[in-house]
Amino acid sequence: MVTATKIIDRVTETKWSKLYISMATCQCVIIIALQASICYLNTYQAHLLPEPTTDSVLTASSTVDDYIPLRAADRLGRIKWENIAFMGFQVWFLGMAFDATVYQNTAEILALAILNVLCSILGALQVVDGVKWLDRLLHTNYSVDALAMAEKLEITLSVVILTFAVIMSFLSYQMSKQFGWNIYKKIGADVQIQKMYRMFQFFVLALKIDVFTQFMVSVFYLIQFALKQGIMWETIIQVIVTIFIIPFLYFARSAGSAESKPKMVLFIVFECLVLFHFALIFSQTLQPNNNWYTWICLIWIGVAFALVSCVLGVICMRNFGKGLKPFVQRGSVKAKMDIESNNLQKHKAHESWQIDDD
Repeated sequence: MVTATKIIDRVTETKWSKLYISMATCQCVIIIALQASICYLNTYQAHLLPEPTTDSVLTASSTVDDYIPLRAADRLGRIKWENIAFMGFQVWFLGMAFDATVYQNTAEILALAILNVLCSILGALQVVDGVKWLDRLLHTNYSVDALAMAEKLEITLSVVILTFAVIMSFLSYQMSKQFGWNIYKKIGADVQIQKMYRMFQFFVLALKIDVFTQFMVSVFYLIQFALKQGIMWETIIQVIVTIFIIPFLYFARSAGSAESKPKMVLFIVFECLVLFHFALIFSQTLQPNNNWYTWICLIWIGVAFALVSCVLGVICMRNFGKGLKPFVQRGSVKAKMDIESNNLQKHKAHESWQIDDD
């Protein structure tokens, strides 16, 4: 069971854990501050431009200069939600950093390092997109001072994200060495059990990543799309799927712990609905001369992790009933199993000292 004392002990256990959490906290605060500033400037710039009255302006293949301010206003409105999504990612990243440190999960530490690098790439993509619209608006009569300032901040943001990505990758490597003996100490020398335990840990890790790549991305997109387009049949499906994402991720974790094949199959079926949900989002982000590139990347990352979750779910399901169950319990179930195991060991020890009078 996680307590405040346990969290403090794990975070302050070594100099590497202290540095890791400190850098993750600094990254969260600095990047959120930069993203919030960029979000404000983009929103301000969008208010200076005319709003498109119909979707035909946005979906038309024409490149008439009169369409540029209208498309720029729409694009900057979308970038606002990208900024908010990046801020949400930093909060999620910090929570995951604490989770990985407290539970001393090597796979989680390394996965966070990879996601941080991907985040730096998406940050660079933001710069490219911002420069594109700034260049287009320079040929119009509208002021672009806010967008020019946002461009400078986006370049600064990309450098900051890349710097943190390099530092956190190094610290992740040091933390992974610190956690090296944990699985052995918890499970023992049984190689088969260790292998199954690692696969289960990867499955749980995929579920945690899905919290951002599925739920948070869907929420941010749905708010933007629903506010703009109104209620459509696609929106209804997206709302339903989004509402059930978090419950089903928890449901999948409990299915793995309980080794329930019906529950795991139900989760995999739901992930297929999530893939359909992503297909709808993908179709809505494609527009001639105005594609939503950053969100397209997030969608494909979400698709990739949804498929990974399904594959790992199938692998874990094949390992049910092979002796892993006692090692993947948490909370009250784990405490109960620990008590039963201790009582059994004491009982066996007591019997071994009895004298046979027969």
